[in-house]
Amino acid sequence: MTENEKSDKKKQNFILKYLTSLQFWKQVFLYLTTIPDSNEFDQKVSGLVRRTERLAITFQVVRKGLNQTNIPTVNESGYRRFNMVDWIIAVASLAVVFRFTVLIFNTNETIAIYLGDTFLHGKDRFLCESYFAFAISIAFTCREWILHLEAKGEFEVLSIWKHCRDGFKAVNLRMNNRNIKRFRSSIYFFSVIFYNMLISVPIIVSVLFFTALLINPWTYKIPEFAIFGIIWLLLTIFVSTILLSSVLGFAWFILCAFAFHLFQLLDLLDSAEILLNRSMLYTEKHIQSFCLLIIRRLNSFELASRKLKYVLLCYTFVYSLLGNGDIFLGLIVRSYSDIFADLLAIIGTFILIAPGVFGLVFGYLITELDKLTVRLHRLTSKGNFSVKTMSKVMEIMDRVAGPYNGVKIGDFTTVDKTFFILFILENISILMLFTVNIRPLSATYR
Repeated sequence: MTENEKSDKKKQNFILKYLTSLQFWKQVFLYLTTIPDSNEFDQKVSGLVRRTERLAITFQVVRKGLNQTNIPTVNESGYRRFNMVDWIIAVASLAVVFRFTVLIFNTNETIAIYLGDTFLHGKDRFLCESYFAFAISIAFTCREWILHLEAKGEFEVLSIWKHCRDGFKAVNLRMNNRNIKRFRSSIYFFSVIFYNMLISVPIIVSVLFFTALLINPWTYKIPEFAIFGIIWLLLTIFVSTILLSSVLGFAWFILCAFAFHLFQLLDLLDSAEILLNRSMLYTEKHIQSFCLLIIRRLNSFELASRKLKYVLLCYTFVYSLLGNGDIFLGLIVRSYSDIFADLLAIIGTFILIAPGVFGLVFGYLITELDKLTVRLHRLTSKGNFSVKTMSKVMEIMDRVAGPYNGVKIGDFTTVDKTFFILFILENISILMLFTVNIRPLSATYR
């Protein structure tokens, strides 16, 4: 075979591989963008929802899962009265926080050995232990508050989409087939992410803390330190797994509930478009029915916003602290060791993804609300309607454009569609500020 023939052969092989690669990525793109429509996929998503719900109950994220209706009320001190597992989690969490607190202010090496100080004689020991004590305290407080609210029946708004455990049926969702398929795909996307995150939490936390113990040279020099270190480490891993799973798992419930409200809104947009396409064939009765449907769904959305407003505020605060703290210790300070710091940075990055996803869902919802008012105005401008009908239309427009154009996260703060963009940008700017000012110092004292 001549040189030219060999060259042509190589070019043909390269082109063939290139076309095969293009075909592969085309299939991947079609798989990601195509909305599946089959009973098999419907059952698959329903099964995934049930598994994620069971996993959340197992990790004590919430006790009742999506069955948040008709929960008997209890007094403030008795919401965990008969739950032995919950008592174990509470006592273990307090023990771990107490251990870290003692280690922070301890100068006695014997006490540090018997308390299994993973960061014994390590770089940034005080900083690491202070952060873990603070993080566990914040996550534990947040979890206790959420379980208390659940016991009081405040999370009934989360059960609005519980029928999806048995299938995505139009009679339950009250949406057209197109939006049902889109909603089902969104639930599948959220459930896949959070289900795998919940499964991965015990593995990641175990690797993180065992790495800190195994790379400590004193583990191999002091037998007592190794024994007590492993015992305390198992308790710390148990507590950290439960608390981190609680923080992540409850985000799944919130995201899916707001996704349901989003697609109900999209269904209203489709209904408005159908009426517009009918030109002047729709009557005042159609407009009145449509306005009542909009008001009903706005009431449902605002009820969820009001019930969850402080929970959303708490979650924004907790996610920001935990995610930024992990990234700060991992990327900027490079605490303890490079391996340990990289694991912290990875955990922090994944924690900060959740506010971004919620911002995407919620920002889209607010944008579609604006479109709804435009289409409602176009509908009413084509005919002469009674004062009663027009007052309903004006009520809807006022509610959409007014202070409720967002999710309230407190009495004075309303989250609009730009909040999460600014939130992420503020996180990035703060981390860059710390990097510029602290990273050179940390490198100097190594």
